[in-house]
Amino acid sequence: MKTRILVVCGCICAALAILPAASASEAEAGKCIVRKPTAASYKWNFGQEANAAFKDIQSDAAQVRYHAERLQSLVLRADSASWVSDVNQLNQIGTAVNDMGGKLCRLEAIRRAAYPWQRKTIDRIADGVTLLADNTQDAMAFGHMHRETLWLATYRKYVDNLYAESRKLSQSVEKAVKYVKVDRQDRALRSDLNGRSS
Repeated sequence: MKTRILVVCGCICAALAILPAASASEAEAGKCIVRKPTAASYKWNFGQEANAAFKDIQSDAAQVRYHAERLQSLVLRADSASWVSDVNQLNQIGTAVNDMGGKLCRLEAIRRAAYPWQRKTIDRIADGVTLLADNTQDAMAFGHMHRETLWLATYRKYVDNLYAESRKLSQSVEKAVKYVKVDRQDRALRSDLNGRSS
């Protein structure tokens, strides 16, 4: 299974487009389809869409962290039968990373319409997803060639990197998700106070 995501090339090119949500099949194909803005594009709430994507990416990063943690325990065990278990965990990680890649593709497409703080979050996500994709692919390639020696430091490093990078990405995106929640609470409180003062 190919886990490298065409994030850097395809998604950055799509960053100039502003359009309603791309279909899931387009993201799954590894392409960011750029379309011309429509009348609906000018009324679309891109900030809200970005916030929803951040929450989804945080969940995906938590899944990667969970499976990477399981991989770490398998590496400690390091017997020849563990490769089947490792492949299962790596496939789960690859699925979550590909899912994040699809969401990142969409975020890159709407980046221009996002708030400045959202753009910074999108940049952090792009870096994190690219690193996760690279390490997933490297771990799988190494494992396929060295099934009997998964205890080697090289494989352990890939697994440790997957855990560390997924944790970092999850924590980074969590800050954006918390900010959105606090911002909503602030607006609701202001609205409530303005309503009572009338």
